[in-house]
Amino acid sequence: MDNAAYTGLFQRARDTYITGDFARAWRICVTMQEKYAVHPGTWELSCRVAAAMGHREQALALSRRALDIAPDRFEVLTQYAECLIRLNKRVEARRITALLATRSDMKAVQHDALGNLLSQLGDQDSALKHFDQAVTLATHSHHFYLNRALTRQSLGQLAQAESDFDRVIALKPDLAEAYLHRSRLRRQTAEANHVDQLASLIAAPHISWRDRISLGYALAKEYEDLGLHDSSFEQLAHASALRRNHMRHDAEADLEAMQIIIETFSADYFEDAESGFPSKHPIFIVGLPRTGTTLVERVISAHSAVHAAGELNTFAECLTALIASERPRGRLDFIRKARTVNVARLGRDYCSSVRARTGWDAHFIDKLPLNYLYCGLIHRALPDAKIIHLNRHPMDTCYAIYKTLFKQAYPFSYDLQELGNYYLAYQRLMQHWRDAMPDVILDLCYERFVANPEEEIRHLLAACDLPWEDACLHFDRSTAPSMTASLAQVRQPIYTSSVNNWRHYRKHLSPLEEMLVTAGVEIE
Repeated sequence: MDNAAYTGLFQRARDTYITGDFARAWRICVTMQEKYAVHPGTWELSCRVAAAMGHREQALALSRRALDIAPDRFEVLTQYAECLIRLNKRVEARRITALLATRSDMKAVQHDALGNLLSQLGDQDSALKHFDQAVTLATHSHHFYLNRALTRQSLGQLAQAESDFDRVIALKPDLAEAYLHRSRLRRQTAEANHVDQLASLIAAPHISWRDRISLGYALAKEYEDLGLHDSSFEQLAHASALRRNHMRHDAEADLEAMQIIIETFSADYFEDAESGFPSKHPIFIVGLPRTGTTLVERVISAHSAVHAAGELNTFAECLTALIASERPRGRLDFIRKARTVNVARLGRDYCSSVRARTGWDAHFIDKLPLNYLYCGLIHRALPDAKIIHLNRHPMDTCYAIYKTLFKQAYPFSYDLQELGNYYLAYQRLMQHWRDAMPDVILDLCYERFVANPEEEIRHLLAACDLPWEDACLHFDRSTAPSMTASLAQVRQPIYTSSVNNWRHYRKHLSPLEEMLVTAGVEIE
């Protein structure tokens, strides 16, 4: 084999992949497959490109080719395990991680890779041990400290996480995401904050627009903690506008989709005699983000009979798999075709897929807020499942969404007018579900929940057919990981300080308030 020619081709494919031109990178990979099929790197890189293009089954097959050539190679095994996790083949993925964990000669980068696999599998405690090893072996790598910090914050080790983020920032002062994560770990005080550091950094001329976004959200959060509300909103408005200007999103398409859902899943859809899959195991928590969905998940999952599965995209994935053969032409056609799916099979596929992740606790919680789009299908597919919907004051809801920098989801959240329009469409859809499925959805008021926690928790558990357990009232003592934006708040007892927080920003939010009031939404 001409190693120089192979290396040159490999580097071209890798560099093209890094730039995001996946189609061109794939064409180069095909050439590598034809000329250099005996080299495991050919299949490793081809796997990465296929996964980036969304071809998960193909990525697994390509990874298997690399495994056939180099069955003991650490990097090949970790890539194969990642492909298995993407396809929810978790039993086999766990077998591979257990095999890798027996190796005694791992380098720092290998401990880090194994930690990432274990984290994806939900085993944060084991992941942390490998990140500890990575940091011990490479004390000057900011990357390893960052992964340990993220794992520590998910486990509620907030002080240790802050120390790690401090170390990350010392090693790599321009890593903006570290500042944002650190700011979220606790309420900043006059005696202990990072406002001056953030303000200085965000003003530097070399800072990229991406980093200005993260730093702006971090600075807005710290200003809010210090009661400097005008300064907080100024930073927030700038950062959110910057985020919106650098994203492609058709806001009108979201509104149209929700209207088509209402029209497609009309009242007559629920008169169909076809029965779904009989399972009392699932508990869905739905609503808009930042409305208390994580709080309610933590409360219910503190029960001995309940497992918190996290924010799963499983229902949508199972639905997509059933519709794929009909080749829907765009999102609206997908919605219309969803009406005709075999609901019993949809429910069965969903439960089987989730059980591969959760094991066999009596109940599991699926806390993906956007599942509110699928409430009708969820009820038809899983008629015995519980659906809990979180309601929060409209302005508190919108402000809490607006001030949060999400990774990929909720593109409507960075412009107040788009946010207001989306909120109104969401309310119309939820009212449609209530009208079409009376007494199916349990509406839970966030303000009542935090004002009278024991009474509301007893009501909630009864609605889920769960006996009372004191642990649910003391959910904050749970050591279970949390990966959401509320990861610091859920380590505290229930508090009411977030109620009416929007009023600090009323003059800034007045266009949004006027929009909602004009549409008939009660604010006062």
